[in-house]
Amino acid sequence: MGSAASAAPQRVTYALILANNTGLEPKQAPLRYADDDGARYYELLSPRTKETVLLSVLDEETQTLHPGLAARTRPPTRPVLKETLARLNGLMAEDRKRGDTPVLYFVFTGHGKRGPAGEGMVSLLDGPFSRTDLYSQVIAPSSASFIHLIVDACDSYFFVNSRGALPVAPAQVQAVQGLLATRELARYPHVGAVLSTTREQESHEWSAIRSGVFSHQVLSALAGAADVNADGRVEYSELQAFIAAANQGVDDVRGRLEVSIQPPAQDRAAPLVDLGDRARLGFLLLPAGLEGRLWVEDSRGLRVAEFNKERERSVVLGLPLGYGYFLRASGREAAFKLARESTVVDAGSLSWRDNSFASRGAVEEAFQEKLFSVPFGPRFYSGYMASLGQAPVAPEQGPDLTP
Repeated sequence: MGSAASAAPQRVTYALILANNTGLEPKQAPLRYADDDGARYYELLSPRTKETVLLSVLDEETQTLHPGLAARTRPPTRPVLKETLARLNGLMAEDRKRGDTPVLYFVFTGHGKRGPAGEGMVSLLDGPFSRTDLYSQVIAPSSASFIHLIVDACDSYFFVNSRGALPVAPAQVQAVQGLLATRELARYPHVGAVLSTTREQESHEWSAIRSGVFSHQVLSALAGAADVNADGRVEYSELQAFIAAANQGVDDVRGRLEVSIQPPAQDRAAPLVDLGDRARLGFLLLPAGLEGRLWVEDSRGLRVAEFNKERERSVVLGLPLGYGYFLRASGREAAFKLARESTVVDAGSLSWRDNSFASRGAVEEAFQEKLFSVPFGPRFYSGYMASLGQAPVAPEQGPDLTP
């Protein structure tokens, strides 16, 4: 007879997503698509998690595109965040008692800024949420074995990290340094961070895809487009190289992303996503031989994944059920459906037809032409990791997609 003690440990995942269009100051214009990005993270992560919570106020357009989602959201305020964290920590503590490995995604999309003392903060509906708050309320008390921080906001680097001189008198430096040490990732080796900026830099939105550019790239990567060794996992180094390839062709420095991606020091190969978790998804297989810039749109017209595929590699995308899909390239498209969990559609067997897309303006044209203009795959990844002097992921191996 089996027992709890003999059961193999399970990776149990949770996601807490905060998405807020409003800013910290009256002079900050409201964002258009932070709530859309929050909804997309919800759709990406909820089939892969035990529980996903979205704290957001969805605007009218977003509610139309995601019917029924508003009823499952709560406002992104400090009291609601505190209550949600307490409940999730209780669930993860129970997981650990059973010998399982709880993993928490903490995602923020919205406005951010640096305060007068240089501390980063993001905007909740009822005011700022600072780096001090992040460490004292989210990271330090967490019951998670691993935490994946994903932040798409202006000055997001400073929401997680400190940099520069301390704004205090010399006699206070030691005391302040001791305090700051509790607010650094080095103290929390189980935490990894995916941040949209490495410096004081604005985040960019793109109307053609109803998304922030950084979030769109992260979502594409986590759908499976960054899985360079075809093992069904997306590790931090794969995400970092994927975003580097996606932005390499962007000439305008105002639109070029300079991201910060830090894997958990405890396990630098910890996956951000793993198809082996038996997510409630369908799969699109893009075999070797198919190449070039491709994207997947669903029946709502939302671009759910985008990439530029090297010819030699195969790619598997995990996509939510319940929608019709189009695999698209410049001037052509192929329709497909994912009828039930674990369905695998081979893109090599799809029927293509001609299509054309209307121009959406100069800025959108620049993104359309330059983003994802460099192919991503083993060749790019190997060269990129060698340029960083970092160890690559394990050699290529095919994912197990059996039901």
